[in-house]
Amino acid sequence: MAPAAGFRGRLAIVALAALAIRTAATIYHRDYPVIGDALTFHLEGGHLAHGEGFRRVFEDVPTAEHPPLFICLIALFTLLGADGFLAQKLLLGLVGTATVVLVGLLARRVAGDRAGLVAAAVAAVYPLLWLADGALMSESLYGTLIVAVLLAAYAYLDARTVRRVAVLGALIALAALTRGEALLLLPLLGLALVARGRLPGRERLAHLAVLVGAFALVLAPWSIRNATTFDSPVLISTNGEGVWVGANCHQTYYGPIIGLWDFPCYGARPPGDEAQQSREYRRRGMQYLRDHAGRVPLVLAARIGRLYDVFRPGQMRVYEASEGRPARSERLGVWLFWLLAPFAVAGAWLLARRRQPLAILLVPVAMVTLTALLTYGSTRFRFAAEPSIVVLAAVAVDALRRRRRSAA
Repeated sequence: MAPAAGFRGRLAIVALAALAIRTAATIYHRDYPVIGDALTFHLEGGHLAHGEGFRRVFEDVPTAEHPPLFICLIALFTLLGADGFLAQKLLLGLVGTATVVLVGLLARRVAGDRAGLVAAAVAAVYPLLWLADGALMSESLYGTLIVAVLLAAYAYLDARTVRRVAVLGALIALAALTRGEALLLLPLLGLALVARGRLPGRERLAHLAVLVGAFALVLAPWSIRNATTFDSPVLISTNGEGVWVGANCHQTYYGPIIGLWDFPCYGARPPGDEAQQSREYRRRGMQYLRDHAGRVPLVLAARIGRLYDVFRPGQMRVYEASEGRPARSERLGVWLFWLLAPFAVAGAWLLARRRQPLAILLVPVAMVTLTALLTYGSTRFRFAAEPSIVVLAAVAVDALRRRRRSAA
């Protein structure tokens, strides 16, 4: 392994390149419209910065449609004077650059310095990572937190201390406050990691309590706010309930967009506050699912195909364009994903052969797959797994370089 100073210096160069790529891409796409969720994040962040709290964009009513953390970040940008689309996107480039650095550190942890630098370099240029920064979407912050969670998991694996398990629980909560599906990290990663540890029974129970306690402590302010605001419980967001009706309807079961989500499926807005409306949307979606259970296997297959860009990828590019991701850059990102995927599989095989702890890296893959099965398939939904894919691919590339050098 090279001296730490040498690794840090090279990683810093890669980070500067990553920031330059994100800045250039954002400026190049500066005229691309900010629509959909991105516009909601921008406007709600402005409301919050101006003391109006979390309220719906075009209605003077409270909202928990989206998790709060990314909106808080946009509010901070606004308070700092960056209240325009371009300024906020450029600042998110810094967040995306932090993700690149963390990806490099994560790959270094599992496979050494060279793998770390390869992973950071791939993450720097990989469009499916930097597109989130320029799209003004929550994935930008989410990616940083996902990699931080994985690093915290490996740190706890190295030394099972109360402090490290508390950090892991808190980071999982922060990720969930950015995108709700990160709640799955608590059972899939946190609880599984502690439960399988070689600790005495009492100490293991104490660590489980600290993990859950730290998670709950970070989550508590938002959950308490929701409990005092709405008539129905909202743990993270109302969007998590409402998505069911858009994913389970005629268009997404029988039409050309099978496996996707369709807004017209929501129909007439139900009575009540946002939480009550969301519960009714969930009821409608679940009722449709039960009534059309025979189509579910095909729908699930379509969702997974869309998640991994093997089912109607051209249609997915059009869909992702409505999420603020320019089609040409999205197409390039999908091509690079297809290139990386076989290397990632090879990297996973190599780590398994080396008896390295592979499961931690695979948890985000399991999480996005489960999320797609439960909701709908989208390239964007794979975002949490992209850092793991990059790291695993870097392991294979590094091994290939080693083999060629030894053969020379």
